[in-house]
Amino acid sequence: MRTWLTVAEAAQYAGVSRDTIYTACERREIRQVRVGGRRAIRLKPEWIDAWLERHAVDAQDRRAVGRTSLSVDVRSEATS
Repeated sequence: MRTWLTVAEAAQYAGVSRDTIYTACERREIRQVRVGGRRAIRLKPEWIDAWLERHAVDAQDRRAVGRTSLSVDVRSEATS
């Protein structure tokens, strides 16, 4: 595997769109380097992996919270 990926290659590697990678870079959610001034963005696969892991944890947490609130709602409906 290549050491440095372009935005298009990083998007394909992560299974997301190029716009998602650009947005993550703008928000400083994912590490990046700029080559040739500010023109070209390069990313390492391990940086993309870390970014995906952080988002995977967030998604799991949201599902767990959703299940908790749903079960509370169901119980309150059952007792009414």
